[in-house]
This record gives sequence, C-alpha cells and structure tokens, in this order.
Amino acid sequence: MKVFLGILIGWLLMGVMVGFVLWSGAYNVAASNPPGKMEKKLAEFALDHAIARRAPVKTNPFRKPEDVRLGLAHYKSNCVVCHGAPGVEESEFSQGLNPPAPDLTLPSIQETPDGELFWVVSNGIRSTGMPAFSPTHKEEEIWHIVAFVRHLPQITEEEQKILKAGREEEEHHDGDGDAAGKPKSKDEQAPAAGLKRGTAAPPGTPHPRS
Repeated sequence: MKVFLGILIGWLLMGVMVGFVLWSGAYNVAASNPPGKMEKKLAEFALDHAIARRAPVKTNPFRKPEDVRLGLAHYKSNCVVCHGAPGVEESEFSQGLNPPAPDLTLPSIQETPDGELFWVVSNGIRSTGMPAFSPTHKEEEIWHIVAFVRHLPQITEEEQKILKAGREEEEHHDGDGDAAGKPKSKDEQAPAAGLKRGTAAPPGTPHPRS
C-alpha cells in the first residue's frame, strides 16, 4: 500500500511540475528550437505505439509498375517538396520544419509495414508538417503513394526528371521572380538607397516592393 501511495504521489508531483512549466511559458514551442533528447525519445515512443495500434495489418494490394507510376504523380504533387527523393532536393521551406521530414529511403522507413505507411499517409502526424491525405485522396491513391515510397531506393533517372520538372521555375519565382515568373529588374531588386522602414520615398523613387 505504501509503495502504491508513493508512486501515486510521485506521478502527481511530476504532473504538477509539467503543468507549471507549461503555464510559465518556459517550454519553447519555436520550430527553430530543436527538441531535447528526452522530448525526442518520448515523442518517438508515443508515435511508434500509436501507429502500431491503429494501422491496418495489411499488405499493399497495389504494387504493379502502373501503380508505382500513379504513385509518382501523387508524390510529385504532395510529397517531394518536403521529403525530396534520391537526386531530387526538397524545397527551401522544408528546411524550417521541426521535426524535419524524414528521408523516405532510410531503412527505418523502408522496413515499416505497408499498413503503417498507409496509416501515416492517410491520417498524418499531429504537431508536425505531415498532413492527412485521406480527406483529399481515395484509399487506392494512398496505396499508390505507398507503392512509390517503396520504389524510391530504386528510382530511375527518368523518374528523377519528372520530379524535378517545374522545380526550377518555382524556385526562381520564390526568389527573384515577380508574380508572372519573370525576373525583376535591377531597380526592382535593389532597395532604394537611404530609405528606412516606414519613411516615405521622394517623388519618382522606385518602391523597393514594386
């Protein structure tokens, strides 16, 4: 009885301490702040058990070359920007994700059962950058994505070209291009000299944001 009471009191004290840390704002929720070892281990432990409990025990019924090709199209539209692929870099914004989107060719991913991959793609993972695709994709389409994820370690040069197609234009648009995708002139790219934020430009001065 005393042992049980001691364990109960210990858990209550721990709960009070955690609650105080959260209430005080000491817990840093910034994406730029990497998680500590304990937080990472707890998150991985909870994630692994939550997925294993809910994922269907099922082998992907769509594994033909045609299914992989269909999965490639969905992967290009929804996944490559964060996860990248062999020979294909992820987008710039994905570098700010915390936790980062995993490399899907890693053994830990490739050894994951089909049903668990299907569950993750379908439902996403809360408090990460991984969205749920079940609201926008049919079950068959999600299995196609799983088929292509399995195929990633053997990706071909032609498939790499397909994933890269259009990326140069997007990156250029995000950088120096205007809304039409055309490069800005030097006057548009360079800020007006001598101006501070919030001050008015003299008549005839090109606006730095134009």
